Amino acid sequence: MNTTKQIKINKPNKLSAFFICIIIATILWLLHSLNTVYTKQFAIPVEFINYPHHKMMINEAPKELSVSVKASGLKLFLIGLNEPFSALQVDFNDTKSNQSRNRFYLSSNIGNIQKLLKLKADIKSVYPDTIAFINSAGTQKEVAVKVPLFIKYAQGYVATSVKIEPNKVLINGEEADIQNIDTLYTSPIYLNNLKSNFSKNVSISNSNSRIVLNKNTVELTISIDKLIEREVTLNLHIENEEPTFKYVLFPSKVKLKLTTSFNKLSDIDTTILKANVNLKQKKNNKLPVNLSSMPSGINIIDYYPKEVEFLIIKKK
Repeated sequence: MNTTKQIKINKPNKLSAFFICIIIATILWLLHSLNTVYTKQFAIPVEFINYPHHKMMINEAPKELSVSVKASGLKLFLIGLNEPFSALQVDFNDTKSNQSRNRFYLSSNIGNIQKLLKLKADIKSVYPDTIAFINSAGTQKEVAVKVPLFIKYAQGYVATSVKIEPNKVLINGEEADIQNIDTLYTSPIYLNNLKSNFSKNVSISNSNSRIVLNKNTVELTISIDKLIEREVTLNLHIENEEPTFKYVLFPSKVKLKLTTSFNKLSDIDTTILKANVNLKQKKNNKLPVNLSSMPSGINIIDYYPKEVEFLIIKKK
């Protein structure tokens, strides 16, 4: 008599299958990430030795370098395990420089940086890359920074403020090179249909390699707001009145139609706005209406009346 044994295989339920798929997907994603090439910044401490004689460093020596490394995710992970790194020693005697030995290029130390990383990787950049010196007889001065702006605003919008930070920088160099410089300019900025706030770091142009700036970029910030139209009624003031007469104006008020930014709408102090007539300007029993004391950010579209009549009454 033959007996057949049946082997029963338990299939995983739906929940278990779901988690198994999640684990497999995570492993595949991790493997993909470790093999994908990325760029990452590492901070490496730095020490300088053998400073050049009879020269003065323009800026304070950096305490660390920002090194941009391009490698696979696995390599970047392994490099990160070595953090914090030992200090990189930069010898100015062995560091590449220009002919006058006023500018030293730290990127020439890439070989030593790779030793600190302990893995061969593609070093894309080193910041700061340059250490600059001037002769001991050199000098410095503060100069203004300006940004050439070419802006076309979207209809109904206007700039409420334009700020450059910092608006002055220190330039360093030989006196003959810097004595005639009082302003530096950035690269120009062209903006079209501007209707929202704008901020950007802009490079300062410096065509003279013998001059070093304490800051190479400035931050340009433009605040934009929508224009709002409103009407304001002002009392007319009379100038050059004679004390023995009383003057009556017809009408005695003037209506202004103006535009201002939305932010300034609630800040308008109507007591600052002034409208007046001058009795010395009378012509055919009429006086022209003059507007004055208009604060910035307010644009007068129109006002009415342009002139008023007046009546003179002798006081008793």
